[in-house]
Amino acid sequence: MVTKEEICNEMKEAILAYDKAKCIELAKQGIAEKFKAIDLINDGLTPAIQALGEKFGRGELALPYLMVGAETMQEVLNYLLETMPKGEYKPKAKMVLGSVKGDIHDLGISIVEAVFQANGIHVFNLGKDVPKEKFLAKAEEEGADIIGCSALLTGTLFEQKVMANFLKKQGLREKYIYLIGGGACPSAQWCEQIEADGWATDVLDALSVAKKVLAEKKGIEI
Repeated sequence: MVTKEEICNEMKEAILAYDKAKCIELAKQGIAEKFKAIDLINDGLTPAIQALGEKFGRGELALPYLMVGAETMQEVLNYLLETMPKGEYKPKAKMVLGSVKGDIHDLGISIVEAVFQANGIHVFNLGKDVPKEKFLAKAEEEGADIIGCSALLTGTLFEQKVMANFLKKQGLREKYIYLIGGGACPSAQWCEQIEADGWATDVLDALSVAKKVLAEKKGIEI
């Protein structure tokens, strides 16, 4: 008889091997064995994506491989979430995420989505070229805690400031945690200048920042 630990370890190995079909098969096997989906997520998927992120951070893994791993993990995660009874999946926080207006790249967004969701932060991924109004409308609709704006192109970096100013004008700046990131290389100075709550260019750093600010501003422990 297979154990939950064996299923979780094999799921992790499948993700590290970029074998989506095998990982989904293992997830289905775990559900058939009556193991809780949340345990398969916490003990199988989360350690796998964290391991990939750490390898990427050490320069041992190229970005395309990290993205393939994240996409594999996301598909398996979506399957497991669908198997859970309504109301059982209770993320500790919600985040609206996307690339700012004019930025036609969503490189890395799927990685952030996968890592954050595996760690209890439900992500509403709006994709690329997202206007400020759409960010806010989705955040209001879903009761989000965080708005995350990515800018890959230097020419679109200013849109991160536009978003911050838009929140202020709506009188909603204090309602949301505002995080920035992306390949346009935001910095602590830029973050301070536009009065964002945090910044990162690495997904695991971004997760650490999100956890810290959620605890400080919302009293939410992840």
